[in-house]
Amino acid sequence: MMAYRIALRRFGATAREALNGRSGYCADGRWHGRGRYLDYAAQGRSLATLERLVHYKRFDCLEPHVIYTLDVPDEHVETVLSLPRGWDGVDLLAAAQAIGNRWCDRSASPALQAPSTVTPGEHNLMLNSRHPKWDWKWVSGPKPFLFNARLAELLKK
Repeated sequence: MMAYRIALRRFGATAREALNGRSGYCADGRWHGRGRYLDYAAQGRSLATLERLVHYKRFDCLEPHVIYTLDVPDEHVETVLSLPRGWDGVDLLAAAQAIGNRWCDRSASPALQAPSTVTPGEHNLMLNSRHPKWDWKWVSGPKPFLFNARLAELLKK
């Protein structure tokens, strides 16, 4: 399964920096609670761009970014099959976080596919690079990534 992760260059100059799980450890996510070394990636470059933009606390999309491409073998990806009611709300839902927490805590697989709220019908991958079956050969990059300047104008309004 292909996935993409966009990171600020200062935090993702190498694959091991960009996918070290610190973002998941320091902050809650839709599909996990803080304290777990996890990262998110998107199944498409466009979704990765949108996911990155909606998670900015302040607008810094014009800072240098990089993109990583991941090719995780399907046998190493679990899928969220049952969605709790309200998983896609504006606020994070404990029941949705519990799904990712259980997956991570039982070390089920290196990746968990979960739906995106940013683009309904598309998916993100939660990644656990500390999983024993994780393989850094799945990761290529970094490559420079530039947000289109028109996005900056839209977001300033």
